[in-house]
Amino acid sequence: MNNRDIINTIGFMIMILIIVIMYFFRYSSNTIPENISGKEWYHYNYKTGFFDKFNIKNNELLYYKPSNINELNEYDICKKYTYDKKNNQLNFDCGKSFKILSYDEKTVNIKINDEEITYFLNYEESINHEFEKYFEKSLIEYKKEKEQAKELIEINEQKLYEVIKSDEYSKIVFIGDKCTSIDCVLALNVLEKWINKTENVYFFNANNLNDKLLINLNKINKSFEKNYDSYNSIYPKVIITNKSSIIDKYDINCDGFKCNKFFDNEF
Repeated sequence: MNNRDIINTIGFMIMILIIVIMYFFRYSSNTIPENISGKEWYHYNYKTGFFDKFNIKNNELLYYKPSNINELNEYDICKKYTYDKKNNQLNFDCGKSFKILSYDEKTVNIKINDEEITYFLNYEESINHEFEKYFEKSLIEYKKEKEQAKELIEINEQKLYEVIKSDEYSKIVFIGDKCTSIDCVLALNVLEKWINKTENVYFFNANNLNDKLLINLNKINKSFEKNYDSYNSIYPKVIITNKSSIIDKYDINCDGFKCNKFFDNEF
């Protein structure tokens, strides 16, 4: 073998070695991308109304999938993980895995149990994303479309007194600026269905409440609270009245995006 062949052979071997080393460092790292690790990621679960969250830091998984019954989720026993960089997959010590499909500075798309889910750093963006997927329109478009229902049944202070003192069963819905949950938008569809089914459904803007009004309501019946926050909270407040008395009261708190339990809610 002449010197040229030896040099070519050595060069070829060095090239192979470099490729092997690059492959090793590219695919054997146990470090997930910096854009993903150490951050709280949110996914609004439209079926439950809760936020699923995950955070991967210090080689550990913190994954929350809350529900009304506080049952354990299948990832609760997962703690440690290894990262398969070649397949963009997180393999956990409980036998479960996350496959990272894509990510950027604000979102990460993950495949969990054959379901592709988008998580957001901003929880409000997650709600908007899921809302648009579910209703095929944005929150703003939906609200604008349904807002008329609220306007049709809005009453002023004087009419409020009349409704409460009436000998008919009346349903009064209070919504104000503190109503910040997604239910405040979904309630517009509930109102629309109530209006189509029955009379004596009213809306009062809770922003118009004042000390004098609250005191007068309490004078009519002690069941009417003098606390402003009792009428203006994060959920729409419903009060059913008859002959100056409160017959029932509750919040419109839907199950995720589904409010069916209120559609057949009669007096």
